[in-house]
Amino acid sequence: MTMPRVSGTTAAATETPLAPSRVLVVEDHPVLRSVITIACDQAPDLEVIGEVDDGASALEICRRLQPDLMVLDLSLPGDIQGLEIARRVREEKLPIKILVLTARTDDESVFESVAAGVDGYLEKTAGVRSIADTLRRVAGGERAFSPAHQRGAIAELGRRAHLAGERAPGVDLTAREVEVLKQAALGLTVGQIGTRMSLSPRTVETHLANAYRKLGARNRVQALAQAASLGLIRIG
Repeated sequence: MTMPRVSGTTAAATETPLAPSRVLVVEDHPVLRSVITIACDQAPDLEVIGEVDDGASALEICRRLQPDLMVLDLSLPGDIQGLEIARRVREEKLPIKILVLTARTDDESVFESVAAGVDGYLEKTAGVRSIADTLRRVAGGERAFSPAHQRGAIAELGRRAHLAGERAPGVDLTAREVEVLKQAALGLTVGQIGTRMSLSPRTVETHLANAYRKLGARNRVQALAQAASLGLIRIG
């Protein structure tokens, strides 16, 4: 196991608004860890506070230091893989944003990552500048999934919903909320859904937010997966 690289410095309270986002790197390949560190070093608003190569160490640092952002590989040595780390961080409600950086490009991996509650997905072929830019976006509260990754996650969702093929007891969604989800399942944007349904984008967002809450979902893919499993909508 690589010994964790951990910084003990913290920003003073008066500097909090200007303090860089604290980044934990979870990656078992030393060369790629160096690339991520270089990307952060070139960005004044990012600071690497730890580097680990296994899941157990990652969870320990997440609980102890609560970094702002974690760069997470899906394939790690040992019993605790990247997706399990993401799930535990979300289950324990740790306030950590998660960017997956992986060699996996298959739809299943993207879907599982979204379902686990990660905030972004980036392939390891990305360059230093792309890694830094994506880290900034995620640190700033954006969700960083390419259109191809979003399509892949929804395609995988469709395959799973088709295989499930069973209707579960419904939840208390309104007819309008169900219709908005049906339009979202087609891959339409909020604006496109509003045009089709003669609703303002804000109203569409409200219906989506209410549906997410009722379904216990954090994002569109999770909501569509839950709605499909309940038989409320069809995917594909």
